[in-house]
Amino acid sequence: RHVLVVSGMLDNEKVAFFVNHWPSRRGGEAISLPKRNAAAAILKKEMDSVLALDPSTKLIAMGDFNDDPNSPSLKNILKAAYYPKDVSSETPYLNLMYPLYKKGVATNAYQDSPNLFDQLIASGNLVNKGEITNEFSIFKTEVYAPAYLITKTGNYKGYPFRSWSGDKFTGGYSDHFPVFTILQKLP
Repeated sequence: RHVLVVSGMLDNEKVAFFVNHWPSRRGGEAISLPKRNAAAAILKKEMDSVLALDPSTKLIAMGDFNDDPNSPSLKNILKAAYYPKDVSSETPYLNLMYPLYKKGVATNAYQDSPNLFDQLIASGNLVNKGEITNEFSIFKTEVYAPAYLITKTGNYKGYPFRSWSGDKFTGGYSDHFPVFTILQKLP
């Protein structure tokens, strides 16, 4: 699957968004890991190339990565830091989902195993390290899971209210909860 890159201006700041849907874990996590590692390498190359052209460009990668924040693809290949203090020139990206992952928050589940596969990853220049700035920075990141998106009964009780169960349309939305981040720009 290709990475969709959308770039432009947001209130006079250069931005680029990288939309991903990485290979599934079909066949098992270990067997399928090389495919997600390859996807991570492609994403890293794309993000690095945008920053090389203009280091002030604000980057956000998003999508279903089919890996948790601590998986090798995100930790070792993309090299996304877990905490703002760890963002550096060697580790220029921050996984915005890691704090939620540490709290046990999930966006989907498979065979009663919760996962946080839906990721938001930001470039270091979007990380507010306490300084006052008139540029965009990350304000907060969350998983959106209101009651109407949660299955109430049956085999998938407590899971996201999926659109399909086998070949039957359920009237639901997705087997993943959506994620979002809010950017702030101080005057």
